Formats: sequence, C-alpha cells, structure tokens
Amino acid sequence: MKHARASLVLTGGFASLALFACSDSAGDQGEGGDEGTEAATQGESSTDEEASSTDEDVGESSTSQGTTEEDTSESTDTQDTGESTDTQDTSESADTSESADTSEGAEGCGDAIVEGDEACDDGNLVGGDGCDSSCATECGYLCLEPGQPCISGFNAVQCASAGAPFGQASPLANVCQLATLSVDGSHIALSPETTIEGEARHLDAMYTDPSNAVYGFAGDTEDLDSGSQLVAVDVDSGELAVIGPSLGVWVMGAAMNDAGELWVTVFDTYERNEPTEVRIARVDPASGEFLDGPTTLTEAGEPVSVYSTHVSDVAFRFDGAMFISANEPGPPPPEPLSRYLEVDRATATVLSAVEGPEDIYAAGIVFVGEADEIVAMDIRGEDDIFILDLAQPPELAESLLYEDPIPTNSGTADLAGCSKLNPQ
Repeated sequence: MKHARASLVLTGGFASLALFACSDSAGDQGEGGDEGTEAATQGESSTDEEASSTDEDVGESSTSQGTTEEDTSESTDTQDTGESTDTQDTSESADTSESADTSEGAEGCGDAIVEGDEACDDGNLVGGDGCDSSCATECGYLCLEPGQPCISGFNAVQCASAGAPFGQASPLANVCQLATLSVDGSHIALSPETTIEGEARHLDAMYTDPSNAVYGFAGDTEDLDSGSQLVAVDVDSGELAVIGPSLGVWVMGAAMNDAGELWVTVFDTYERNEPTEVRIARVDPASGEFLDGPTTLTEAGEPVSVYSTHVSDVAFRFDGAMFISANEPGPPPPEPLSRYLEVDRATATVLSAVEGPEDIYAAGIVFVGEADEIVAMDIRGEDDIFILDLAQPPELAESLLYEDPIPTNSGTADLAGCSKLNPQ
C-alpha cells in the first residue's frame, strides 16, 4: 500500500532523515530479459510443431490464415518475456504484460509517493535533480518531501571537550551529535548522540561516498591508545556500525573522491593543542586499513605542523584536487590563523595555500559547486558554519550559513559532503 513519507524539520531539536545508496538494476533486468527471450523461442518452436500437426488433421489452411496464426503465436510469446511489440494484442498477452509491469523498482517511481525500496520520489523520472530515475537519492542531496524538489545538503558532527589539559583521556568522554543540513541554510535535523552497540563513542573524520552513504572514524576518548576505526554512520539514530579495526592512531579528517579513493589525516593522539605534524594516508574503504602511508605532509621541504589536531579535515574540490584545513603552529594568543592547503597526495606535498579569515577557526570543510567556495565549520566561540570563497583571500568573502547549529560544546567538529555538492 502506498504512503507519503513525512519529513520533520527542527532547529535545535531532533529529527529523522535517511540517506540511501544509489542502485541501478538495469543490467540485471537486461540479463533476465535475454533468458526469457531464449525460453520464448523454445516455446515458439514447440507451438509451431503443434500448429503444423493440427493443420494436417483439419485440412490445409490458406496461406494468409497460416501467417496470421504464426504472428499471433509470436506476439503471445514475446509478451511472456515482458517486451513490447507492435503485433495484435490477445487477452492472454495483455494479462502477461500487466504482470511484468509489477517488477519492483519500476512501479510507482515518479508518482510523488514513496513506497517499497524507494528512498525518494520527486514526481518525475529525471536524474540529476537529487532523486534519480529509480527513486534513489543522489549524492549531495536531501529529499525531504515527496513530490517536491530535492535540495543540496551535507552532514556535520560536533563533539564536546572539557578543554585543558590536552593530550589526555577526556573527562567528557565521547559526547558527539550529528546534524544534517542544507546548503541554502533552510534545514537542520539533529540525531541522538553517537554510539556503537549502545555505548557512547567519539566520531570524527566523516565523509560521504559517491552513493551518498555516510561514514567516519570513531573511537573511545577514554582509551586513547586504541585510536579510531572506520564506521558506517546512521544519520537518523546516531548508531555507528564498525567496519574496520582500531588503528592505534587517530584519524581526524577524511574525504572520498569520485573515484572511490579514501584519504585521511592521521595523528598519534586524539586531542592535542600544541604544534603537531600532519600525516596523510589512503585507507581501504572496505577493510578500514591503511593502503598507503601514513606519510608526513611537507611544504617547501619542511613538515607541516598545526597547533590543533582538530582542524585537519580533508575535502575534494569538483576537479579532484585534494585540500586539507590547517592552521599556523600557534600557540595563542593570538589565535593561530586558519590555512587551506592544496595537496599532492602522491608525494604528500603542499602545492598551494590560502590563509584567513582571522575570525574563523575552520575544523571541517566541504567544497560547494564548480568553484573555490567551501562550507566551513568554526570551533572558535559559537561554532558557527560559514560559506567561504578561497579565491578571495584574506577575508574569503565570509558569509554566515548557520549560527551554532549543534548545541554540544565543541571540542572537535567535522563536515561530510559530496565532492560535487551543488550550490543553492
């Protein structure tokens, strides 16, 4: 039975929003159609033999009658395979065709009602608008209400911190909350706190894969030696499903490009406010284990250091270029200036750097559109989310997108979104 899916939008409250992976069953249907055609051909041969025997018993038929009989047989067999033809319909072939139309994934998609395995239904069968022709949500979109256009969106996480002393087990352990937000600033939905099998866990280094599924790296801030591990993120419930082993180090930033490569920033411990060298690595998204690195990132032949390990997020620009958010080695006062580093991941070297603005301490970044604009989450003061234009240093054309959207006191923060997140 069809039903419309409702969407709850709250500010500062709880809401549910599901992100589903895309799927394409066209190839499977094509193979099934070939098998059905072969079976139909065998059936046609048998039917012809029977027809020939019948003709001999009742006498010879005219040439035109024989042709009509053969055409009707072929029409019926073709309808059994679910293929359409221009031959005359019979009551038997019409019934078979109606049965074929009930295949899951085709029925109902595009009718503005979400049912079955559909993740969305915007009332059309056009892809590229957020809800594709099989009613799966496309990467970087939020489809909030059936029959309505989908909007560009991303995810954020914010975790509490008790502050100094840093580099030790946190007395406010594993208090993190997720948010799903729109690029136009009109929607926010909060999840409960993040957990693994009901136990509170710290979540950082979130990323979105090309199918719009959300992942991240989670750990126990009361057990710093174990480090973090790859998890799948349920943005509705906050539940984290373990994929990989504990790495013995802490992954603080992550992003996946369109080719499915997962790149991360790596540190020896979770929370440290002192100059710390940045390392990058490539991780196997299936096993959660390192494929390449960790390797120390260098700039002009020297290791890149940051004052706070919290800021080292990873993002891919629309053209595939990899960026890391960083800051000057510090310490404050004044606050270390934020930096945005374009990185050659093959050599672990910085290709270029953009600095500023002075009043934002960017901990999470996601690129927007085919430009140098980013969404950036500040962890200084009110933990606001901004739009910045890296093409306009040093002020970066700063504009406020969300004012302190997650109520958790921020120790770390991170953003996750598709590399081709559409502007709105």
